[in-house]
Order: sequence, then structure tokens, then C-alpha cells
Amino acid sequence: MSRISAILHIAYSTLKIISSLLVVWVAVTWNARKARKSFEAEIMKAGVSKEDAQKLSECFMDFKDQIKNIMKKPFSSERKYWKIR
Repeated sequence: MSRISAILHIAYSTLKIISSLLVVWVAVTWNARKARKSFEAEIMKAGVSKEDAQKLSECFMDFKDQIKNIMKKPFSSERKYWKIR
């Protein structure tokens, strides 16, 4: 009986961690999108054209991509940081 409860506890903990990571992933995406749109709106109020505002706000998407790559790094198949030099 203790083995079954141990397996259930492991499964519960794993699902809890995965759901937390998923929530963080969605939050990063959503907040980066909101920041980009807000930035575009504010600089367009200052007189910048829409095309230029979109070009300037691309840094938010680059930042989002960098954060997501950092989050994916521990799960990647390439373990470069474990190699001995």
C-alpha cells in the first residue's frame, strides 16, 4: 500500500510542477504581449508612426523569446553545461 501512495504522491508532485511551469509560460507570453502593445500605444501618442512603433517594440518579443529559451534549457536534449572541458 505504501508503494501505491508513494507513486501517487510522485505523480501529484510532478503534475503540480508541470502546471506551475505552464502558468509561468503563459504569464510570460501574456505580459510580454501586453507590454509590447502598451509601449506601441505610448510612443504613437508621442508622434511616432505605427510602423516605427512596431519595429521599436520588437525588443519585447526578443526578450520573451530569451526568457522562454532560458526556461527550456534544462529540458533540452543538449547537456552542454554538463560536459567537462
